[in-house]
Amino acid sequence: MSLLRDVRALPALTKRLLLLAMINNLGTGLIMPFMVVYVHNVRGLDVTVATSAVAVSSVGVVLGAPLAGWLTDRRSPETAAVLHLSVQTAGIAAYAFADRGWEFIAAALVVGLGAGGGAAWGAMYSASAPAEVLPVVFTTNLTGANAASGLGALIGAALASVSHPATFRGLYLADAASCALVALGIAVGVRTGARSEDRDKRHSTDGASYAVVLRHPLFLAVLVLGGLLFLASYAQLESGLPVYLTTRGVVTSSGLGVLFAVNTVCVITSQLLLHRVLKRIRHTRAVTVAAVLWTGTWLLVPLASLAGRGLAALAVLVVAMGLFAVAETFYAAGMPVLVNALAPENARGRYNAAYSSVVSLGFVAGPFEAGAYAGGPSGTIFIEVLAIACAVVALAFGLSRHWFRNDAWCTDPDKATSVVTDESADRAAVS
Repeated sequence: MSLLRDVRALPALTKRLLLLAMINNLGTGLIMPFMVVYVHNVRGLDVTVATSAVAVSSVGVVLGAPLAGWLTDRRSPETAAVLHLSVQTAGIAAYAFADRGWEFIAAALVVGLGAGGGAAWGAMYSASAPAEVLPVVFTTNLTGANAASGLGALIGAALASVSHPATFRGLYLADAASCALVALGIAVGVRTGARSEDRDKRHSTDGASYAVVLRHPLFLAVLVLGGLLFLASYAQLESGLPVYLTTRGVVTSSGLGVLFAVNTVCVITSQLLLHRVLKRIRHTRAVTVAAVLWTGTWLLVPLASLAGRGLAALAVLVVAMGLFAVAETFYAAGMPVLVNALAPENARGRYNAAYSSVVSLGFVAGPFEAGAYAGGPSGTIFIEVLAIACAVVALAFGLSRHWFRNDAWCTDPDKATSVVTDESADRAAVS
């Protein structure tokens, strides 16, 4: 099988990182569905404590990402990852022993600050593998994350019991242990050689300021468009979509479970079936395809509402979730690869941190948007606006051949390494 052959051909360091990421996601899956249940049903606190903890955690990610980017460029991505995973370990362990609302909020902030280290993972992947195989790396990471977190959720569901509160504490401690294990694995077994080769250049970069990012208009354009696409897609998967469907009685809670299971299966299946396309497609074209597929997803969702309840509506939604999953796979093959292609080597951490911050802002803003519009009488209009936003991004990236060629977009001194033309991306894709 082509995918397995390509994964086996990846550098040993890259495969080690992918395995460590799967262990981390397995731990996350153990507790992923249970925050509201744990806080409200087990600890007896108001449900708003759980929702506030989720929001505060997202804010923590926004605050933690710039530090991760700075530390990545000043020291190394491994240093940043180990520090942030250690912080995240402490926060998750604090969940296990929290009894009061403020304790959950404080723990959530610590967890978020630790999770902000995701920028370091992007830099480690990019430094560990040749540029031409990064689409394989990032799509494999997406598939591994879905499979591992899904397996973790199944294990957690089998072990958790409201009548036995200690089971929840055990799951949170198990997640904390997985974070600590991954931090140890990176500290002991990960050394990205590209970082040491650029050590002198990295330390000479004006204190690792984020001004280098702000002086790169082409990257800022990609960041704005990518942020808009993320806000209109991923950020609505667990907020806008469930709110819209449940408030209209289109599906039950069990129906939602089926849809999310379909999403997970389709993400894994799409990488297997589309692997040859994903590893050759141009970065910008991959993002364009993702935006088009997400546009189709949001156009199908209101049709399910019109179909009423029952199997007809569920069938339409299964197709929509399948499209959403394929879009996720194309997005993973395009956007993170594009971010790292645009990043100068001595600022890779800050570029990944800027992207991570935009993603986190989407997760913060998405639930607020959903709460304000998705469940009310303007819910269908809200869904249509999401489709329009995705279509706008698809058009912009579809025309990217023109604005990627324009040197005026790039004022960064390292533009020779920070701008990728469509022609160079094509050559990398087929090499």
